[in-house]
Amino acid sequence: QLPDSSFIYDTSIFALSGADSYYDNQTVQVVGEAIGDAVNVDWDGSHKWVTLFERDANTGNTATISVYMTSETAARIDTFGAYGKTGTTLQVRGTFHLACPEHEGMSDLHASNVTVVQKGSEHPDEFNAQAFVPGAVCLAAGLLILFVFYRLRERRR
Repeated sequence: QLPDSSFIYDTSIFALSGADSYYDNQTVQVVGEAIGDAVNVDWDGSHKWVTLFERDANTGNTATISVYMTSETAARIDTFGAYGKTGTTLQVRGTFHLACPEHEGMSDLHASNVTVVQKGSEHPDEFNAQAFVPGAVCLAAGLLILFVFYRLRERRR
């Protein structure tokens, strides 16, 4: 599903993280990577908090927003972003609250429609033996210096 700005305000997570009252209670649509974990909101587990993440390719700056969604919707997320993982990219449409009265004044997005844009992936680190060479050289040099120091000290006795 592509953004359709005829009925909503298509924006970025950066814009919402620094939002003013203009965005408050507006229907917005954002795209971001799901990171961390889905956190239960209530005891029955019917709703979850999901954090969406966005990185600016030009500056490297990052921004996040908390999204309030149903557990069934959160179950569509196959991977949450973490070290060695890229999280599922979601397109979320919903109502943005600058200071949500339901959630103790927290700035959040109440999702009404969530679409998976791209599935997450894992990319584990590959073992690189050459990365250990400088450490091994330093360790060998330290042991050699320790041995020389020990021998010089024993000769003085």
